[in-house]
Amino acid sequence: MPAQRRRAADRAARHALRLLGAMRARRVAVYLACGSELATAPLITGMVARGLRIAIPCIDGPGSMHFEWLRPCAALRRNRHGIAEPAGRGRRVRRAEFDAVILPLLGFDRHGTRLGAGGGYYDRWLARPRIAQRPRYLGYAYALQQLEQLPREAWDIRLDAVITENGITWGVTWPTG
Repeated sequence: MPAQRRRAADRAARHALRLLGAMRARRVAVYLACGSELATAPLITGMVARGLRIAIPCIDGPGSMHFEWLRPCAALRRNRHGIAEPAGRGRRVRRAEFDAVILPLLGFDRHGTRLGAGGGYYDRWLARPRIAQRPRYLGYAYALQQLEQLPREAWDIRLDAVITENGITWGVTWPTG
């Protein structure tokens, strides 16, 4: 990883860990970065050090995924998209068990709209209603991925906040419409 990307990942992880601490989050879903996504390794290392329980996504089939708890020293394998996931399957984690879900994105705007990779995995998983704003949906990206405005579809879920190497943008300032 080039030095600039590594520094950005370290800075974003510090912001995320501070936010998760302020939220008193104990159970967090997070993606394992692939390709040009903001690296989550520093964040995961920090979460493990703080005793947080971590779940990662697993692909079931076209457009379908679930989360499983990340087990220490568990073997990982690459799925059909080249993304690491547990080699052996464990118990599926229900969304209601999470305090926060840290989402990958290709872009985001000031309204909390998220642009995903196009497979619809997160859109389908997020489509179920939340209870009492739990879990919190936190985008995780480079600051340069912020766009002026993205098209918003009826199924798009607004992010509660976006974490970048420059800090946290809170969703409370975003319009609700």
